Amino acid sequence: MEMASSSGSRLPSCLITLVFLQLPVHASDGLSLFCPHRTGDASKFHVAPLGGTAELLCPVSLWGVTATPAVTWLRSAPPGRSQAVHLSRDGQDREEDVMPQYQGRTALVRDAQEGSVTLEIRDVRLEDRGPYRCQVQIGNLSREGTVTLQSSPLTSGGCGSGKRALAGTTPLPRPARQLSSPVLGSDPYIHVKGFDAGWIQLVCRTVGWFPKPWAQWRDPEGRVLPSLSEAHSLDEAGLFATAVSSAVTDSTLGNVSCTIRNVALRQEKTTAMVIAAPSPGKISSSAVALAVILPVLGLLIMVGICLIWKQRRSKGKGQEEVDIDMTVIHRLERKLVEPCSENLLSDHAKEKGSLHRALKKLRKELSWRRARLHFVAVTLDPDTAHPKLILSDDRRCVKLGDRRQPVPESPQRFDFVVSVLGSEYFTAGCHYWEVYVGDKTKWILGVCSESVSRKGKVTASPANGHWLVRQSRRNEYEALTSPQTSFRLKESPRCVGVFLDYEAGVISFYNVTDKSHIFTFTHTFSGPLHPFFEPCLHDEGKNTAPLIICSELQELEESTVPKPEEKGHANGDVALRVDPSLLPPQTPELLPLRDLILPWPSDLGPALQGLNAPSF
Repeated sequence: MEMASSSGSRLPSCLITLVFLQLPVHASDGLSLFCPHRTGDASKFHVAPLGGTAELLCPVSLWGVTATPAVTWLRSAPPGRSQAVHLSRDGQDREEDVMPQYQGRTALVRDAQEGSVTLEIRDVRLEDRGPYRCQVQIGNLSREGTVTLQSSPLTSGGCGSGKRALAGTTPLPRPARQLSSPVLGSDPYIHVKGFDAGWIQLVCRTVGWFPKPWAQWRDPEGRVLPSLSEAHSLDEAGLFATAVSSAVTDSTLGNVSCTIRNVALRQEKTTAMVIAAPSPGKISSSAVALAVILPVLGLLIMVGICLIWKQRRSKGKGQEEVDIDMTVIHRLERKLVEPCSENLLSDHAKEKGSLHRALKKLRKELSWRRARLHFVAVTLDPDTAHPKLILSDDRRCVKLGDRRQPVPESPQRFDFVVSVLGSEYFTAGCHYWEVYVGDKTKWILGVCSESVSRKGKVTASPANGHWLVRQSRRNEYEALTSPQTSFRLKESPRCVGVFLDYEAGVISFYNVTDKSHIFTFTHTFSGPLHPFFEPCLHDEGKNTAPLIICSELQELEESTVPKPEEKGHANGDVALRVDPSLLPPQTPELLPLRDLILPWPSDLGPALQGLNAPSF
């Protein structure tokens, strides 16, 4: 009966409003009784406990409206940002345009019998306080009203929403006392937190304030000091505990004060701390720290210098050995082209041809040895690996799996070519790394630019940023030039070396197994370059072995050097005695060399067997 009388009292008011606004009234559009609530100011305020649930009643009545309205709850927000607290369209909630701090915390309840719409806000926070605007729209007509939410840590009930004000909320523990006015807290106290590079760090603490207090530091001259940090927390009784920190120089003398103010009460409490001058002869903390740090820093610098010197010395020894070998080769070449008698040329024509071939192969081996002086440790980048590739934990081994791995999609990842790049990239200098291929029948190795395409089918060529060599079949190899360059090798490599000289624009490939040269690209590089690895498909089960990046240089087998009186060995190794007069003049850096024995590769043995080096 009460509802009937209440609805009847609202009907004339609604009709008068529609006539005044000259709005069409039709039973079909559901707007004949669309009007604001005629209630007092108390209905426009709602008080909810912190952590509880607030129920805000929209001040717009929907009594008698049969159509589903569009309801929007708004709060003021900075320009350019969403102001929506809750959106409802066609009876469905939409959270994509809702302010982030309200997402997942709101719900809309519509009571068709009472003609009301209520917004529920769960887990009420202090920042939720303030006015909320309710907009209701049906067709081309809209109405709006405002309701204000007030929160108090000491409130256990609500008002302004009728008997549903706190329905469904989790009751908070009843505090020891009920407060309806602000509370003045304890006297603040100051303590020293520490010292840092000539600054004294101070912290001011106080408890038992409501609402949140305001704090300020001042120096001995009364000037305001900036606060480094300010923290506020609520205790079980709903009162604020505050900690504010600041800093003053260690040369500051006098009273440093901290003031805590209750803005609502317009009252404040102040405490001060006296900073006195240090006693004569006392050493400051900064001086002690400096006296400890400087010797330790000097020791670390000396250790670093020693390590760098040892590294350069060891690298210099390897370079020195290569330089000696190159000097001997140049001397031999000059002797070979000197004019000789006709008899000497006829007697040793074949031997000279064999010697030329041996020297050519030795030059290639020495270029490989020089490249090895620039060895770098390379690892695989899992963010670029094709989903079917399986990488080891140390990221030095990669093989092709049977199924795609559950890896995240990214623009850097290959999605068609089963490839992976190295984590390291190079923009200058010389770099060398080795990859163990074993008995694999197919593989692709080399270098590519960072800007290569990672998606879809890619044509590998230097024009597209690829400098690659691949094994396509057993003992059939291709350099991926444009067009491709095919070749065969005398011995299939079980380990492949890749050398990059960025400034010279050179990328060379070496067969580490027989220490021979495979192929060299030349190009003018720009931008970062990454190592490239592709284990290729399984080739009917014959190519399942992984590619393994060597973490250090592979050990070289020592060549057998025969004694001077021996004529030869079954393995074809030959010893060449070099006349001391062909060697460069001795320098203080080089040890005196009487005889230099050069070990020749075993595959040149048959060509050099029985060779008598001519004496010049």
